[in-house]
Amino acid sequence: MKNYWQVTTQFERENDRGRIQKVKENYLITAFTGTEAEANTYKMLEELGETNFKIVSLKQSNILKVV
Repeated sequence: MKNYWQVTTQFERENDRGRIQKVKENYLITAFTGTEAEANTYKMLEELGETNFKIVSLKQSNILKVV
């Protein structure tokens, strides 16, 4: 059975003043293991064209079902 994993990523983005700012975003990923969740996150973000990011947190979610 697949589980839900909460993956927190950190991006470096330029704000409206031209400064580089660190931004964190959370994703809910379905996977059997944490390793698979991490790989799925990298694949998803790379398909969206994101290259300048890192995963800062990965934990199994308490969410059982999304309706």
